[in-house]
Amino acid sequence: MDQARIADIIERIATNTATDEELAVYSAWCDAQQAGRLDIGDLSARETVLLEKIHRQAGISRGRVFPWRIAAAAALTGILAGGFFWFKHSSQPTAPVAIHALPPSADLPAGKNTATLTLANGKKILLSDTRTGKLTDQDGAEVSKAADGSLEYRPVNGATTVQYNTLSTARGEQYQITLSDGTRVWINAATTLTFPASFAHQAERSVEVNGEAYFEVAADPARPFKVRTNHQQIQVLGTSFNVNNYPDEPSARTTLLRGAVKINDAQVLKPGQQAISGKNGDVKITTVNTDGIVAWKNGYFEFNDENIYQVMRKIARWYDVEVIYEGDIPTNEMVGTISRFENVSKVLNTIEKAGLLKFRISEKKIYVSKY
Repeated sequence: MDQARIADIIERIATNTATDEELAVYSAWCDAQQAGRLDIGDLSARETVLLEKIHRQAGISRGRVFPWRIAAAAALTGILAGGFFWFKHSSQPTAPVAIHALPPSADLPAGKNTATLTLANGKKILLSDTRTGKLTDQDGAEVSKAADGSLEYRPVNGATTVQYNTLSTARGEQYQITLSDGTRVWINAATTLTFPASFAHQAERSVEVNGEAYFEVAADPARPFKVRTNHQQIQVLGTSFNVNNYPDEPSARTTLLRGAVKINDAQVLKPGQQAISGKNGDVKITTVNTDGIVAWKNGYFEFNDENIYQVMRKIARWYDVEVIYEGDIPTNEMVGTISRFENVSKVLNTIEKAGLLKFRISEKKIYVSKY
């Protein structure tokens, strides 16, 4: 195969400008390399660097040989719409298997952007039912629904008390809020965020999360920002990070993207690190792919070395379904990416194509069995 053409295609894939035809050529080249008919060393230093860039965009290390074909596709933005799933260490053939489309009557739509705001006096506001503009006043803050649909707290003079509000999402919901200090928070499905309407006259800014949320904290050296969860206390030093402490997960996880956070007044995370707190209180620090951790905020599922039980917990929360497992279920780790805004049938059919599992839907229940 013409190495000059491959080098050009690698360049175009790395810049997200490759055509479908060029991707097909690249795929054939990868197949030949994986079959041992090509030596990766035949590439120039520049071409090798670009190939590594493709793999980084795909979230795949060069040593993991199994997804050569996928690495090219995953580098393209369009993969988020099409989606792919791949089971590691599978003895099943990698060619797509024949699957039966789920009937339209059984399909389930994706979740939506809505939440319920509970004010300090107990009044509840369903945000999907409100118009853009001012919603109410709280002591020291004006509460509005922005043009993009998110919730905004704007500080006003005269705060005399601390009034705690709660923003909550049910299964199948997500939402965004800007707190009165300018901190932005995205909350995932089945999550509650409890926060003061105003941080005025407070020595520190403190909120509580149950579920999953992503924070972009406004810098304020005079007043530290703290996040409390069931298993962690997070002191923020001006940063962006993700918190996951769902009750049905075996551990609470805080993942740092930028800046620094201190966990339980002890360990300080660096960008790219995750603090995992077990139910026994122990904290383990590990390095992770942060793109995959915050994929939910950016509108897609991304699974990196997760088994079907981990995958289906996320799907269950977003599509508001019950998952039932039938028989002996393979627990091979999965690599996959797909939009969160596809109907559930698209997600399940894409997983089925990997050849290990099959699904059926009945009355908001997803049944999982071995293929």
